[in-house]
Amino acid sequence: MISDARRRLQIAYVSDGLYPYGQWAGHRRFHELAGRLSDRHEVHYFTWRLWDGPPDISDGGVLLHGVADPPTRYEAGGRLSRPEAIGFSRGLLSAVKSRRFDVIDCSAAPRLPLYATGLAAWLAESPLVVTWHELGDDQWTYVPRRGRLARLARGMMGRALRLGPQHVAVSPITADQLVGAGLPADRIWVVGNGIELEAFDRAPKSAVESDIVFVGRLVEDKRVDLLIEAVARLRAAQPNVRCLIIGDGPLRPALEALVAAKGLVQQVWFMGHVADVEKMSLLKASTILVMPAVRDGFGIPAVEGQAAGLVPIVVRSRQGAAPSMIHDGVDGLVCDPTADALAAAIQSLIGDPFRTALMRAAAGEAVRRRDWEWVTQQMELVYLDAGRPDESPEARARRLSWQ
Repeated sequence: MISDARRRLQIAYVSDGLYPYGQWAGHRRFHELAGRLSDRHEVHYFTWRLWDGPPDISDGGVLLHGVADPPTRYEAGGRLSRPEAIGFSRGLLSAVKSRRFDVIDCSAAPRLPLYATGLAAWLAESPLVVTWHELGDDQWTYVPRRGRLARLARGMMGRALRLGPQHVAVSPITADQLVGAGLPADRIWVVGNGIELEAFDRAPKSAVESDIVFVGRLVEDKRVDLLIEAVARLRAAQPNVRCLIIGDGPLRPALEALVAAKGLVQQVWFMGHVADVEKMSLLKASTILVMPAVRDGFGIPAVEGQAAGLVPIVVRSRQGAAPSMIHDGVDGLVCDPTADALAAAIQSLIGDPFRTALMRAAAGEAVRRRDWEWVTQQMELVYLDAGRPDESPEARARRLSWQ
């Protein structure tokens, strides 16, 4: 708890998703922060009306506001639908500008609702905090990737950096990207995502044991195909190796076909989407977590693996934050994004149980700094500071030192 944070704030969160209806890391972040802060502040959450009943309800102390009923979420090709982006933005502008908040925290993705929130915050004279999970042109996922509309979307990127006096990056790599895009470093706080350590401690170990586990959506950036290829390369040295793939997504049929083509149906199991407690139990019954994603804003699966006592293996990438969460060779491994490199990293652990045990212990210690309660305390400082136009040198130094 923060001793000088007794001023009761009116905090508003804005996101196009709400956990557990939405499973993206950004949805989970706002869910955890809102729930923890609601016991000492007045917390509002503006989103689609994803629940049955009236648009305005109280859920565990958090005041939920459904700005509209959601249309079809995805168009052909996996893009967010334009009716969603436009309808949600219109509803936000009307709902958020109707009252003043001490601080509004809005997700930077997707972009169009961010602009609507920025306008509403300006009209209501409410300080705006923008939370960035990653920086990329395809946050405009409801427009084509090419053509005049795509160029217009990319051209408006710089305007998003002018919204709000404070910006939060969930990883150092995202903060560096924001600075590279023109956002002054002294307007950026680096406050990562978290995990619920007590929940991992309470979760029982699953009877379904594995050597390797993957957690995440089955989409292109996650590069699950590299993991499958790596398991195929390991088969000669480790014929009984078992890999669990937890998660679902549009690439699942193609990945299942790849497993069948490689003759790995006895080694690679697809678990689909599972509830949090079951996921924790499955993780605790494994040894190695492999995260071959070449793009991520934070790398929460690697941290969850550490919380479950696993050794995470992540890949190097210009757009990947996971390597910054790992001390290579101490509490995890970082390798090149190739099947051969992944196979070698996995074999180096399976073939050396003593080294693996040491790294599992180190991973368990490292993850203690990622608890949601710690993250909440840091964000409470951000919110208290957001309404202060003249920041003290001490506060600025504190903010810039947080990694």
